[in-house]
Amino acid sequence: MELLTQRLTLRVVSYRDSNVLLQILNHPKVSHYNDYGKSLTLQDIKAMIQSDLELFYQGIGVRFILLKEGSVIGSIGLFDYQQSSAEISMGYELSPEHWNQGYMREAATCLINSLHHILPKALIAQVNAKVAPKNVRSINLLKYLGFELKQDKYRLNLS
Repeated sequence: MELLTQRLTLRVVSYRDSNVLLQILNHPKVSHYNDYGKSLTLQDIKAMIQSDLELFYQGIGVRFILLKEGSVIGSIGLFDYQQSSAEISMGYELSPEHWNQGYMREAATCLINSLHHILPKALIAQVNAKVAPKNVRSINLLKYLGFELKQDKYRLNLS
């Protein structure tokens, strides 16, 4: 599955993305704000991709690779689907050399607008995002997308 924006292609993650995801997630500026830890191994990345693929095949999650002119610049995904409350969480990471150029805004808007196409089996009424309090860029992105801070999470109601 692929989604297209004005400048990006979003395609479902695959094992061929392991090395570049390892570089992005272990970059000090990225790992400072994520909850994966600061020293992921290639094995960790492959296990993460396996989990993402399983969620996608079950129809309850996905990780998309962000491609700009054929090069991987980051990823964005949906995970932790809660059927009982119709909630899903969103997470993302972008290589620092592509920060402040609107790429994640473009990708996140596309992802949210395509939720029912991407995960047709999942009934989703709310998207959640957990962000480090000092991650101003992500907080500003989520606010732009319409998320509101409630109980230490940013939440976007779709209903």
